[in-house]
Amino acid sequence: MTIPPPPTEPPTAGMPAPDPEPVVEWWRKDGPRIPAPASDATVHTPVPVGAGGPAAPASMEETAAAFWAPVGRILAEQVPAMAAQIGQQVTQLMTETEAQRSAREQVEYEARIKAERAERDALFAAAGETSEQQTERHRVEDALTPAHYRRDDLVGMVDLLASRINETPEERAARLETERELDKRRRRAEEDRVLAAAGETPEQRTKRHHRQQLADKREAATRARRKRRRAARTAGPSDRVLRFRRWCVLTAISAVGGYATGLVQITTPGGPYVGVLLALFGWAFDLHLRDRGRLRVSEVRGAGPLFFLVLARIPVASGIAVATGAAPLLSALHIY
Repeated sequence: MTIPPPPTEPPTAGMPAPDPEPVVEWWRKDGPRIPAPASDATVHTPVPVGAGGPAAPASMEETAAAFWAPVGRILAEQVPAMAAQIGQQVTQLMTETEAQRSAREQVEYEARIKAERAERDALFAAAGETSEQQTERHRVEDALTPAHYRRDDLVGMVDLLASRINETPEERAARLETERELDKRRRRAEEDRVLAAAGETPEQRTKRHHRQQLADKREAATRARRKRRRAARTAGPSDRVLRFRRWCVLTAISAVGGYATGLVQITTPGGPYVGVLLALFGWAFDLHLRDRGRLRVSEVRGAGPLFFLVLARIPVASGIAVATGAAPLLSALHIY
């Protein structure tokens, strides 16, 4: 058997040159390329969860301590200034009694109402208003304008809240009756003005007023009968145990309200001292609303006064819950 001689050229002779790049896949050639790390670059080493290490998150105690540390410094700096300012305001309030303040505000209110009426009289006189029209307008304004001054700022709101909490059921009934009668007079004065402009005669007005008086007598008789029935169903006074139970129930409701609003969760990391501080501030505000403690918590009656009482006692109840360590019990209620 004859062996052929070896070829003079390689078998790839005449074929195209191969691709110089080793990667031929399109998604590898056109895709993003991750550069190789330099020799001096820091390589991240994965750490298992719970293994700790230099990048481990801080604990809850450390986070709370880091959060409350600047708060403590701010309190140490601002509490003396706040105490001095509050002492100055308390001194001013103590020098001027409540009656003097009410009288001063009432005088200022009457002077302002008088100045506004004089300005309106000048404008209507320039427009050609007669003396009879001015007298009728003054009568309607006297019926529609409140006789007593009531502040519409924060102090007025606190005074109104304190008066609502401190008033007895008899005082509340008298106040509602006065407001109802005043509102009735205002509506009837407005009705008289509208009907007089529509052409009502004095005889028709007298008959209409007579019918209104009869309706008022029937309404007064019905209200007196309901009052007697309500007084017959009223229970006797409670003893000390029932008062203590009522205080506990109202305080617990206020604490639940503080947890629902987030006040307990915000104060808990501060510790019991922050809870005691919050309870003291809330207790001072609560005493101010309850006429410096003359009105007991268990003596508040009525849906409205009880709602305002529970709302005003949220800080003191939240502070007591944080100071006594009862905050975890509120979280067990699953309020939300």
